[in-house]
Amino acid sequence: MGKFNKGLFFGGLFGAASMWLVTTKKGKKVREQMLDSAAEVYEKLEKQIKKTESYEKLTKARYVTLVKKMVDTYAIETGLADDVKRYIITLVSSQWKNARKTLR
Repeated sequence: MGKFNKGLFFGGLFGAASMWLVTTKKGKKVREQMLDSAAEVYEKLEKQIKKTESYEKLTKARYVTLVKKMVDTYAIETGLADDVKRYIITLVSSQWKNARKTLR
C-alpha cells in the first residue's frame, strides 16, 4: 500500500472515529469521560508540580515528561486503553500555557 493510500485510509478511519465521538450518544459519553479523565489528570499534575517542582523554572519539555508519567500512573489505576491514554497525554500536554499562567 502506498503512502497516499495509507494516508487516505487512516484519514478516513480517523474521520469516522471523530464523527462517532461527536454524533452518537455513546460517542458523546466516551468523549465526556475522556475529557473528565484529562481534567482529573491536570488537577493532580498541577498539585504535584506545586509541591515538588520549582515551577518558576519548569520548561515545556519537563512539563510534557511529567504529563506522561502522571497519565501512565492514572492509566494503571483506572485501566485506560492505550488510545485513550495517548489522547489524554495530548490534551493535557496542550495545556502548557494555561499551566504556566496558573502556576505563577
